[in-house]
Amino acid sequence: MNASALLPWCALTIGLAFGAPASLAAEPPWELTASSSAGEAKAASACDGDRFSASTNSVWMGAAASTSWWWQARFPQPKEVGAILQVVGDHDFALRHAPRDYVWQGSQDGLTWQVWPETAVTRETRLFRLHRLRSSQRVQYVRLRIDAATEGQPALREVEFYGNTDAQVSFPDWIVAVNTTHERTVPGHGKEFIGLARSCRGWEQAPAQQILLAQFTPSFLQAEPRPLCAFLSGNFKDWCEVDRGEWRGAEAILRDGQVPLWASCGGAQGLALLSEYGVDYAWDCPHCRDPMHPRTPLYGHIGHKDTATGARPCGDYSSCLFEKGPHHIQFTGEDPVFRGLAQEVELMESHCGQIEWVPHDWELVATAGSGTQTRVQCLRYRDRWIYAAQFHIEMSGTPEASRRIMGNFLALAKAAKAPAATPRDANR
Repeated sequence: MNASALLPWCALTIGLAFGAPASLAAEPPWELTASSSAGEAKAASACDGDRFSASTNSVWMGAAASTSWWWQARFPQPKEVGAILQVVGDHDFALRHAPRDYVWQGSQDGLTWQVWPETAVTRETRLFRLHRLRSSQRVQYVRLRIDAATEGQPALREVEFYGNTDAQVSFPDWIVAVNTTHERTVPGHGKEFIGLARSCRGWEQAPAQQILLAQFTPSFLQAEPRPLCAFLSGNFKDWCEVDRGEWRGAEAILRDGQVPLWASCGGAQGLALLSEYGVDYAWDCPHCRDPMHPRTPLYGHIGHKDTATGARPCGDYSSCLFEKGPHHIQFTGEDPVFRGLAQEVELMESHCGQIEWVPHDWELVATAGSGTQTRVQCLRYRDRWIYAAQFHIEMSGTPEASRRIMGNFLALAKAAKAPAATPRDANR
């Protein structure tokens, strides 16, 4: 079916995005159409002024039976288009039912289309993306041509057009949660960071996206609108078992040091290994480690119940000593991320592996409190808001201390937010 709508309110919204006067609402409304629509979905839903709602009446979704789709806007008169903001998918924070391979196009008559190559994306990984054209184009039609979609159907939550290529587009601070486990699912491990962030005052509506570790790359972070910060989950496999290549993007992000990061447990150990050894150096674990020629002794186990460690296969934790549940953590100084907390507090632990010493370029900001064995509890990278914590603020059990740390971290990230890059530097 061909879904279309003529909405005066949508005309006002897009008109204001173009910088047009509010009286534009009195003009003939925009015409929004699509090649097909699933169920009751309407093309107009992608331009209802609600950027983030994923409810069925706020999202346009293409029909599942199709193999390609388009969504388009027709303006009453030709307009300048210099930038396009899109919010895709039908899930709050996971890239689901979204355009995967696509490009934006413009037309004067709706018959002959000009491809805007700077908007072409293959294998999209972002829920939120701002496209900036090389130069503004005066057109009467704008179309999103979709050649492939995740889960076989594309969904658009919101589309906004701006007249200038250097338009200042306001977008709320948003966060990234990274699933670093071998279970490559989203939503997945680490999604708890999103809930914790939204439990903090002033962050209840914070947009978020969860991604897989392999997707956590500089290019993901550099595309506009840029995220405020990122969180890395824990994981389950010993370090000799992981695909180090999936950590390559995280290594580049860490060394660049521009994006505030909070990593828990295995995510923290991963950052320490990246800092000390990098991804191109083979990693080992206490089970397979040659005691005469250890490869990555920075990573160890708390201890073992027997002396047969070397005889056990990698990933066999049956003889390992664990720290689980609330444990006492002591802060070594007055790092602002712990502001408002006592010198020693309880936080959640769930680990048998640990960072054995403070790596180069890191500072120890939290250590073991009374009754806790693991000494390296939280590290801070250089003078950046990058933290590697053995404990889990995202795990339920110590809500007040965890929420305080999260709120402090978000405030620090926001205060350190760099000025927006120039459009030419920022686009893609």
